Amino acid sequence: CIFLMQLSHKNNISDLPVFSIHGNHDDPTRDGNELLAALDLLSVSSLVNYFGRQEAVDKVEISPILLQKGETKVALYGMGSLRDERLNRMWQSNKVRFQRPGEGEWFSIFALHQN
Repeated sequence: CIFLMQLSHKNNISDLPVFSIHGNHDDPTRDGNELLAALDLLSVSSLVNYFGRQEAVDKVEISPILLQKGETKVALYGMGSLRDERLNRMWQSNKVRFQRPGEGEWFSIFALHQN
């Protein structure tokens, strides 16, 4: 599960956290061995929580962001834009996996960007 840097950062200035996945026009590109997107700049500045990036080319592992307030538990899943052919091939070959939260009942939300 993803740890929310924006919510726990000592310089947090946001009362309303923003979560974002990338689209097909701002998808991450390789800079050496690292994938970078415009959203990475906003994320390291603690302005948004960027999630849903897939680094492996042969499988998709989707980890949730877990949010809890009182008794309400939300698992927020995200997947940024992938080429349609690639995503379809992975769905067909059962290479898309969603990690589930631990114990308890969680309301799941899935943010997806596809054309």
